[in-house]
Amino acid sequence: MPPKVSVIIPAYNAAPYLAETLASVFAQSYPDYEIIVVDDGSTDDTLAVLEQFADRITLIRKPNGGPASARNAGLRQARGELLAFLDGDDLWLPDKLAAQVEFCEQHPTAGLVYGEALMFTQDGAEKRIERKIGYTEAPTFWPTFCLLLYGDFIPNSTVVIRRACLERVGYLNEDRALIAVEDYEYWLRIAKYFPIAGLPRPLAYYRLRPGNLMGAGTDIEKGLRLSLTVLREIERQFPHLWDECGIKREMLFAKLHIRAGFAWKQQRQWRACLRQYGAALRHSRHWRVFRWLVAASILKRWS
Repeated sequence: MPPKVSVIIPAYNAAPYLAETLASVFAQSYPDYEIIVVDDGSTDDTLAVLEQFADRITLIRKPNGGPASARNAGLRQARGELLAFLDGDDLWLPDKLAAQVEFCEQHPTAGLVYGEALMFTQDGAEKRIERKIGYTEAPTFWPTFCLLLYGDFIPNSTVVIRRACLERVGYLNEDRALIAVEDYEYWLRIAKYFPIAGLPRPLAYYRLRPGNLMGAGTDIEKGLRLSLTVLREIERQFPHLWDECGIKREMLFAKLHIRAGFAWKQQRQWRACLRQYGAALRHSRHWRVFRWLVAASILKRWS
């Protein structure tokens, strides 16, 4: 009989972290799961670490193809009704799966369920929590496809999706231009057809370390470029989305540039800030855009 949950862990040069990551899965209070780890062409000791757990995991080895390719390889082997994603350096809280399985059983229409994640750094055995990510509201947040267009607030390592989502929208997009945001593009496709739900509680730890694809979110230019790449890909697939959502495309793009400019302002990088503000005005000169620019320029907090 297949397990209820398939846990899919892509790993690329994650040898220092994998044992702890796997331990957080073994410690789950919910027992009916399988673990599929995909070694995505690692050049460190990732394989040697994984071979220590050969009797408790399914190991897939493949040439390096990026995180979407690795997750897809795991999805093709998965047998569970629910599919859970966990990055090779992140950790789960012990009742993570139990909470999401219970929620899915109580809400059979939900296609994707996520929660909050605690960003942390580690010095030896000591974890230092830096901040919390993942936008939710009590008792349960039900964001829409249209809301998700404004930005990705879903931490990857907290996500569980139903097999029905895979059957409806297919696999993750392996276009290398989407590396680091392939999950965001996938959440949008799923949200187009299925309700998604956010649980207002931490479910995972997100590790901050050198080599993270998105790190702590401090690479402002990269984050903006990738967000715009996702939106252009989604509008290619759903050309009527702006009318359907009642969103003015150029105003949304302007807002994203203002966000980037505000982030540069926070770092007192005035030239970069003004460059992004100028890019916003090239997208739209609507009066709301000017109001956003004024607010972003004078306020200490703006989004």
